[in-house]
This record gives sequence, structure tokens and C-alpha cells, in this order.
Amino acid sequence: MNTDALIGEAIALRAAELASEQVPVVVGPVLGIGVSGHHLFSCALSVRSSTYLAVLNDLADSLVASGFKRLFILNSHGGNDECVKLLVREVVLRHEVSVGAGSYWDVAASAIRDAGVDRIGRFPGHSGGFETSLMMALAPELVRKGRLPVTDPHPPAIFARRIAEGLMVQSHGEWARIGGYTDAPVNASSEAGRILLEAICNAVAGAIVAFHRACG
Repeated sequence: MNTDALIGEAIALRAAELASEQVPVVVGPVLGIGVSGHHLFSCALSVRSSTYLAVLNDLADSLVASGFKRLFILNSHGGNDECVKLLVREVVLRHEVSVGAGSYWDVAASAIRDAGVDRIGRFPGHSGGFETSLMMALAPELVRKGRLPVTDPHPPAIFARRIAEGLMVQSHGEWARIGGYTDAPVNASSEAGRILLEAICNAVAGAIVAFHRACG
């Protein structure tokens, strides 16, 4: 249940460490509960999108009140993706600051592809080869190999298919139907996870530096 928070924190800390060689960086705490209504069948804790966005706005206001002029939000959970992007637009309307936000898999998409993600499964996916490899590298004791699915969901979830270019599609009950995983993690490994983490952290660090310099 802690997968996204654990991965997100590890990437944020390492990327900040790398970026701090060139620009000043302060890392805030991970928000461990987000928008996970689509995972309630698996006992997830969730808040509404409106609640989560309100929390993000309040936290951003707090940082601005403390004197921060640049805010960089790194997301590690698919359900939060749209909210963190909305935050960027809302905060800069209220305050004279610069805000950047993105999900780590988007920020590091090219680096992930170059690292050979096609060998282990869909990315970012959910509970598939990609995420399982990251968890094997970060917290192998949390991966119970005997319980990992060995075949992909069939048929694939509607949101995992290319229905039409640029179109987001969801259907009621799809996440529960596929059991919460997008692809079988049969090719996941700790070695692949370490390679991916290095590529992702370097890419996120580069984004932090670029953001700082562009908005300095």
C-alpha cells in the first residue's frame, strides 16, 4: 500500500541530492494519502480530487508565506496527476512565484525508455514489471514473489488501450476487474529497478536544475 509514497520519496531525496550540487533545494514531506478512489476495492485510503487540490493549495500558500519563490512538486501516484498540474495554474494566479509540477514517469520518460523499460513491462503501469522492479530495488522485503501475477489482465483495461489519439477513457469497475495490476511483473528484477532508479533520479534532478535556472 506504500508503493507510490516510498518510490516518490526515494526519487525526490536522491534527485534533490544530485540537483543540490548546482542549485539550492529543500525537500518537503511526502503526502501519503491522495486520490485513490479507483483502488477502494483493495482497501486504499483516499480523498476526493477537490480535497487533495485544496490541501495542495494550502501547503503551497504556507510555503509562499514562509518566503519560497519557487515550488517544484513531484508526483508519484497516477490518481494525483491532474491535481498537481492544476495546482501550477492556481498558485501563480494568487502569488508572485514560479511553480513546476509533474509525475516522475513523465519527467523522466525519455530516460526510462533509454534504460530499456520495454523489457520489463508497461510504464508507468500499476503493480506491473515497472513498479515491481523499483520496489525490488528499494524494499525487496515488501515484494512477495509467490503472489505476483504471471499473466497480463485479459482483456486489458480500457484505459490501457489506445481508443483514440489523445483521449482519456475510464469505465466503471475496470480497476477492480483487472485486480489492480496493468501487466504481469514476470520480468521484474532488482537490477532493472536500480538501473531505472538511477535514470529517473538523474532526469528529475536535471528538471529541478532547469526549473530553478529558468525561473531564477
